[in-house]
Amino acid sequence: MRNGLTSGLPVLALAAIVSCGDDSAGPGSTGTDYDSIDPIVFTEHVQPILDANCGVTGCHAGAEPQVGLDLTSHDGLVTGSHHGSVVIPFHPERSHFYLHVSGEVPPRMPFERDPLDEAVVGFFERWITEGAKYDDGVVMYEGVSRKAFVACQGDNLVAVLDMDPASADRGRVIRLLDVDAPHSVHVHAQSSRLYVSRFETATDNIHVYDTDSYELVATGRAGTFPALMDITPDGSQLWVTNFTGFGDGDNAVRILDPTTLAEIVVGGITPPNVQQPHGLAIAPSGSFVYVANILSDDVSVFSQSDPFNLQVVKLPLWGGSGLQQPQQCILSPDEEYLYVTAQGSNRVYVMRTSDHTFVESATVEVGEAPWHLAHSPVGARPEVWVANWFGESVTVINVANPESPVVAATLAPMGPMGMGPAIERPIGIAFTPDGSRVYVANANDDEGGSGHHPPPTGTKEPGSVAIFDADTREVLMVTEVPNFARFISFLP
Repeated sequence: MRNGLTSGLPVLALAAIVSCGDDSAGPGSTGTDYDSIDPIVFTEHVQPILDANCGVTGCHAGAEPQVGLDLTSHDGLVTGSHHGSVVIPFHPERSHFYLHVSGEVPPRMPFERDPLDEAVVGFFERWITEGAKYDDGVVMYEGVSRKAFVACQGDNLVAVLDMDPASADRGRVIRLLDVDAPHSVHVHAQSSRLYVSRFETATDNIHVYDTDSYELVATGRAGTFPALMDITPDGSQLWVTNFTGFGDGDNAVRILDPTTLAEIVVGGITPPNVQQPHGLAIAPSGSFVYVANILSDDVSVFSQSDPFNLQVVKLPLWGGSGLQQPQQCILSPDEEYLYVTAQGSNRVYVMRTSDHTFVESATVEVGEAPWHLAHSPVGARPEVWVANWFGESVTVINVANPESPVVAATLAPMGPMGMGPAIERPIGIAFTPDGSRVYVANANDDEGGSGHHPPPTGTKEPGSVAIFDADTREVLMVTEVPNFARFISFLP
């Protein structure tokens, strides 16, 4: 089994840590009626317990607190540890701070001391369940405005990450949204809406959330098993592909009203002989929509102004056996080229959009089972980054000459701070809008990797998001997210 994201504190090192504080009575001891405390005021009720039991030199205080976690202030809790967030508002069961003090994961904290009284542990649980609020009643991370949203299908959650460039710790999980089977996410910044496709044939398999309040504002249906989504430049159409991996789908591409989620084209559009439409790219100019069809080895090209005016373009032939399975497609910023991943042949194909023909000489071999891919924005070094699902790597392709692309690097680095591999079954990948960072969503769907501690009994091994510096290609941070992280979208 692969080692995965392991703790920066090996077991032997943990044994050498000095005990936190002393065992004398004080905040956190028995005798306090914690149930009667309402509202919870952090500096009056939470911080004194931390000061007495955790925030001492040699533990979680001082110049070099253990695992980078400083528990001497609210700011320290907000910053978290080397591994990212330790408190996730409303989710104590996902908050490492609570999991350690409750003993649900080892080592139990305070380290080498008697456990905190169960009433104290329950008090911490309630504080987090109520939003981990500070003295002013504001929920932790409430002020974050720039965010990354990650669909984590294996755990029925959408993770929200802090991507504020002013924060040295950006990449922390700041919120979790409970969504059954989230397959992909799409942020429409102009309307401050988050669209989530649910991999289910249900009456509400499209959810829409407010990106600020996280409130569910609309639900609708987009055929069977909706896959990827995007909104046309004028904001009038939401396009959705229908992945049909279970045999009862309709192989349709749906067009919905982004506000009402009503079908603009009732029943969708089903191109002839097309199977399993999945990948989706919409031209910002308003010209075409491209859809990669997995089981028919082709790409559908739709006119945005007249969706029934379309053509289907076959992938080039290859020397192997079986299907090539095109998964995803993206446009270059100038819209002159379309890049398509082929999971079955481990290739990236390049199409000219001027005549919708593939440039066969531009084909690039990448890692095993390429899935999603991302193109650098205007002004950045011209590159396409490809997440290789089975290859557990990221391929960087130099596309300065799109008709003669070359592999510039294959990335399979270790994480920082003594962590294990930074790449664990990667699927989702995206450049930040400014082009300075690349986020890679690691599914860990085979659970072959592990988090920095064993998960609670009966739960899945986590996925992760690796954040790369786009220029140096170095890993800046690996943050733990729920299982089967598979798609990323940004609120700039």
